[in-house]
Amino acid sequence: MPKGYLIGFVKVTNALEFKACYSSKVVGVFAKYEGKFIVQTDVTSHHEGRLFDRHVIVEFPSVEKAVLAVDSAEYQQIKSHRVNNSDIDYGSFMLVSGV
Repeated sequence: MPKGYLIGFVKVTNALEFKACYSSKVVGVFAKYEGKFIVQTDVTSHHEGRLFDRHVIVEFPSVEKAVLAVDSAEYQQIKSHRVNNSDIDYGSFMLVSGV
């Protein structure tokens, strides 16, 4: 069964609220579904395309576990803080299947 990966490219609009209400909590929420943050940084070597403030990759044991995580009540409680404190039209938040 392929692993599932959540990938986020985030353009933050309110760093204090984003950190206090979302990024400080999401690690614990995803851990309940065996999600492991393998990338969580604002440091990049940018070569082309848009610039982002945060780059995140979370690895789950399966796509199904990743879906359970983002659909969970715990995640839904904090999701609005990501949406309201970042430019979701500029950034991306996606789920992909590993090989």
